[in-house]
Amino acid sequence: TGKPLTPDITLVKGTEYLKVFIKYGSPAGMPNWGTSGELNDAQVDLMARYVQQTPPQPPEWGMPDMKASWKVIIPPEDRPKKKENAYNLDNIFSTTLRDAGEVAL
Repeated sequence: TGKPLTPDITLVKGTEYLKVFIKYGSPAGMPNWGTSGELNDAQVDLMARYVQQTPPQPPEWGMPDMKASWKVIIPPEDRPKKKENAYNLDNIFSTTLRDAGEVAL
């Protein structure tokens, strides 16, 4: 992959350079969004100007906010105190399926 399209790079390159880069792509792997039909010339121009903008600072989501949002379903004192299954915990992998709201083992 190429360099990130961050304002410190895109402002130096300029809008016209970026329009060509977005429309025709690059040998380094940038798709040809304009000539492929994905974006028209107005959209390419809009995208070139957009990637030159400094994004706003995201709002802080600190520990007090997180703790205020917690929903304790089973209090710690009511949770199991010992292992209740036969899984080999030294040989298990888990992943969170965020969209499905599930955990897979």
